[in-house]
Amino acid sequence: MLPLRPRRRRSGMHAILPPQSLSPTRMHPAQVFISYRRDDTAGYARAIYDELAQHFGADRVFIDVDDIHAGQPFSEVIARAVGASSALLVLIGRRWRGERESGPPRIDDAGDFPRREVSAGLASGIPVIPVLLDGALLPDAAQLPVELHPLLERNALTVDNTRFAADIARLVAAVRLALGEPEAPPPRRRTALRWGLAGTMLVAAMAVMWIWRAASRPAINGEWRAEVRYDWPNAHYVERFGFRGEGGELQGSASFLGVARGVLEGRVEPDGLSFVTRTGEMVGGADAAAELVHRYRGRLVGGEVHFVMQTEGGSQPHVPIEFVARRVAPSASRTGR
Repeated sequence: MLPLRPRRRRSGMHAILPPQSLSPTRMHPAQVFISYRRDDTAGYARAIYDELAQHFGADRVFIDVDDIHAGQPFSEVIARAVGASSALLVLIGRRWRGERESGPPRIDDAGDFPRREVSAGLASGIPVIPVLLDGALLPDAAQLPVELHPLLERNALTVDNTRFAADIARLVAAVRLALGEPEAPPPRRRTALRWGLAGTMLVAAMAVMWIWRAASRPAINGEWRAEVRYDWPNAHYVERFGFRGEGGELQGSASFLGVARGVLEGRVEPDGLSFVTRTGEMVGGADAAAELVHRYRGRLVGGEVHFVMQTEGGSQPHVPIEFVARRVAPSASRTGR
């Protein structure tokens, strides 16, 4: 996975068609449009984009960090992208309305991008699917502009980091249904002999796949070191990562603010890796704490891992952090240098 490249700082990041697909002479089949707010669910947006791209193809699911080119008018591209879509996902976290310290939330602004995207999707009549992330709830009608009230009548799906794979499977099925694409047909009945042959072939195929996955696993295992500058003043830390595992599994540790955290939901693909860590943040005194979820996605480039880390939760919004981890030589790892 390529690291995110911030283009233009906005309150929201949105799934957009690339310029070539906007031409009426080059229409892709059944597009999926993802709407979300950058400082609410940027990490989830990238993870969901990756999963949907694997099932439907990257040319049918778009995210603006990759697909909006410099100089393109955001308003025009968004309007045309929604018009070319067959389904719209609305990723809703706990700060989806864009609450501010003073004044009304950003969703009340007529020019707010998430508001305009969802409004256009509802007006077009395409399926609009709310996706509630990590326990978030749909707002009350009084908390939304009137034009967004129909969103509250849509059946919502939930995605939680503790059951991500199962929730994503349900989301993929819902998107497939919204696009009007049939699910894979159930297997036909076979005679005992055919089942025996099929079982033998399946075992052989699984063995080949296991060997392929083991051989295709990138050289991730070992100790890594990165200089990370977080998104608050004077927050420059040296973080360390220790990875192990086989095939597609990833275990180990990753430090945050210099303190090692256990790797959760670790996964290795031929071109990179992803995992989650969790920390606690004190809020309003020693008796109150909030959980922070840190989502890491990395791509192996030569002898380096190019990471993007998104922090979710806590008292302050965070932007994605980009950094590069480099392998620590065994001798340096043992001596602590």
